[in-house]
Amino acid sequence: MTLGGLTLFLDGRKTRVTGGPFDGLPDGARGLCLEASARRAGLAEWRLDIPDFGVPDDEALRTVLLSMLAAMRERPADAYHIGCRAGLGRTGLALACLAKLAGAVEGDPVAWLRARYVPEAIETEAQAAFVRGF
Repeated sequence: MTLGGLTLFLDGRKTRVTGGPFDGLPDGARGLCLEASARRAGLAEWRLDIPDFGVPDDEALRTVLLSMLAAMRERPADAYHIGCRAGLGRTGLALACLAKLAGAVEGDPVAWLRARYVPEAIETEAQAAFVRGF
C-alpha cells in the first residue's frame, strides 16, 4: 500500500518514488526502510532506523538519500519506495529531504511536500524543523 508519491526530474529524466508503510513495499520496488520493526525490512535496499515521531541523524540521512539518488539517476525507470510504519512522519521527512537534495523543492519544503504527497505528512514540529534545516 502506498499513500502517494513524487515525480522527480533527475538529469532531465522522470523518476517516481512512492511513500507509505514499508510493509506496503510494492513488488519489485527498491526501498528505503525507516521502521526497525517492519516485517518486510529485509527487502530494503537502504535502511535507516528512526524512532517513531523522531528525527534522524543529519549525516546518516544525507548518506542514505545520496545513495538512493545515485541509484535513481542510474536506473530512473525502476520503482522506488520510502516507508516507515504509517508512511506519514518519518516517510514525509525523508521524501521532503530527498526532494530538496534533488533540487525539486520551491519555497517551504514542508508545505511543498504536503501539497504533493499527503497533507498529514511530517507529523511533528521537530520533523518540520529538521526538514527546513536540512
